[in-house]
Amino acid sequence: MSQVFELILEEMDSRIAVFDEEAARVTASLMASRQKKGRVRDLRDSMIAGVVLARNASLATRNTAHFSDVPATVVNPWEA
Repeated sequence: MSQVFELILEEMDSRIAVFDEEAARVTASLMASRQKKGRVRDLRDSMIAGVVLARNASLATRNTAHFSDVPATVVNPWEA
């Protein structure tokens, strides 16, 4: 791994939420629900939401509109 990545991992105390089987299941369910409602979203955004929901976590993003239907805390850290 690159030195920069190693420094980032160290700063994050090696806390990385991975896209695992549980996140994949949640993502699939979320995508199916969205499709039924005619609200199809980008796969990558759905995968991010799946990780967040599988971990009962919060999501910090500037793009809050893409996650408006996600039943989790979604915040824009750039807004005051």
